Amino acid sequence: MKQSLIKWITVHQHPFTIVEEEFFIKFIYSLNPSVNIPSADTVKNKIMGYYNKDKLKIEAILKDNPGRISFTTDCWTSPSTKSFLSLTAHFINKEWELKNVIIDFIQTQDSHTGINIMNAFLLGIKNMSLENKVNSFISFIFIRNKLIN
Repeated sequence: MKQSLIKWITVHQHPFTIVEEEFFIKFIYSLNPSVNIPSADTVKNKIMGYYNKDKLKIEAILKDNPGRISFTTDCWTSPSTKSFLSLTAHFINKEWELKNVIIDFIQTQDSHTGINIMNAFLLGIKNMSLENKVNSFISFIFIRNKLIN
């Protein structure tokens, strides 16, 4: 059950703490009164373990790729005024298939200026040790539902 619960939480973007909510617990116990529901900390640790494992896999694929990698960023501000930036790697693998993978997703504290985007980009490629693999970098910014590039 634990693996299904973790998948449900991550796929549907539920908070870790859902497992400690009264009505969630009652619902689960109504299905199986003897089930052991993990704590929010256990759920968080399990998700972070999956993340770290997948990050190492992606890092190895990108480092072992014979060619260079192109990157795009996508910046936006949520209706609650939180700023976000995603960093995506685009590359052709050894089988000549075009691939892309999000390598970082960052909540930023500052506005989407060129300097802030560049700093987030540099941090993202440094975290994956990809400084020597950069081919190109393109950034997309949405402001008031208008694309500016």
